[in-house]
Amino acid sequence: MMNVVQICLFYATILAYFDKVHSGNCTDYVTKSEASRLTNDLFCSYNRNVRPVLNQKTQTIVNTTMYFFSVHMDEEWNVLKMSIHLILTWKDEFLTWDPLKYDNVEYLHQSSSSVWLPNIMSYDSGFDGANKDFVYDLPISTVKITNKGIIKYNHRVNFDAFCSTNIANWPFDEHNCTVIMGSPLYTNLYVNFTFPDGYYSLDFYNPDREWKVKNIHHECYTLQYFNSNNSYDHCLLQYTIIVERFSSMYFSSVIIPAIVISLMSAFTFLLGPEIIIRVILLCLFFVSELLYIQFLDAKIPNNGSHPVYIVLLYRNCLIQTAMAILLSVISNSFHKRGLEKCPRESPDWLKSLSSFLLSKRPISLLTNLDMQGAELLMEKNIEEESPNRKNEESALFWIKLSVMLDRLSFIITLIAIVLNFIFAIP
Repeated sequence: MMNVVQICLFYATILAYFDKVHSGNCTDYVTKSEASRLTNDLFCSYNRNVRPVLNQKTQTIVNTTMYFFSVHMDEEWNVLKMSIHLILTWKDEFLTWDPLKYDNVEYLHQSSSSVWLPNIMSYDSGFDGANKDFVYDLPISTVKITNKGIIKYNHRVNFDAFCSTNIANWPFDEHNCTVIMGSPLYTNLYVNFTFPDGYYSLDFYNPDREWKVKNIHHECYTLQYFNSNNSYDHCLLQYTIIVERFSSMYFSSVIIPAIVISLMSAFTFLLGPEIIIRVILLCLFFVSELLYIQFLDAKIPNNGSHPVYIVLLYRNCLIQTAMAILLSVISNSFHKRGLEKCPRESPDWLKSLSSFLLSKRPISLLTNLDMQGAELLMEKNIEEESPNRKNEESALFWIKLSVMLDRLSFIITLIAIVLNFIFAIP
């Protein structure tokens, strides 16, 4: 029985000792290092959950500096990913000492998990200091503490901002994203974030290959709080970040081909209605534009109800090329009729329409440039009362109609191309 009692007393003594050590009674800590003794004296009874001021009505001033390092837009998820270097400096009234008592030790380095932190966060997504899940507290880092109680927190942090993107002007688009930052625990009455060196710095900013920061605007996002006696305002920092896409590569690889293919398809009308190879060329242009539309469909994310102008540009080019193929086939068919030994008689309405068009001077100048010889030949046959005069008149009409159709198609296609690029290029 005595053995059991002795064992119980022994364990009770051990537990009492450890409880005494962990209760904060560490004044008897012995070490040969003055820095270790200083650390023990400072954090023996330090509570990191209490704001470090002797009078809780005293405001804690936190000098803040933010260096933007990189910014990237995730178009698929409408997220602006930012990496900044955050520097926070404030005074901790509980962590001061006389260097003469500690062998002239004037500063210490300590884990940020051991001291009180001002608890700033992004209200959109929080910080991600370890490339893991998003958290709403500052990531753990190493802080520098001076003998005056000045603490400096220095760490690279990542956070996201969710944007309502509109890529209608792709690849010349820019996006406006808003980030709200502040303290979720302390209002401005207790913790005030100040920016003595400016609200942000782009001195170390390095744009990526896709996006660049065009402008950053900051302002105070005010929240109003009420209590039984009065009301007061709490200021959160709101950043409006405008990012712009680098478009030079897309201009060369997407827009220039659209211009070239459209102009080439228009100038095929100048090859002459008898050259069947122009239909083959137009078919190749059609396939090229169709492949570009498929490329853009894979490259550009869905834009909701807003159409993307560059896709409309290629759609219009595709329709123009299809119409050019149809007109080329019709023109070639007219030309073949004119080469027949016994060309069929043209309908009266078609004659009337062609005569009406040629009676208009602008159309006559643009479409009838090469018909003088044909008209002289027709007049000569009429005067000589040739037995084949009627067939020759029909043949000349069909040939003349094919040439006029090509010239009119060329002019109308050029006008359509110009209008398409005026209104469809962002």
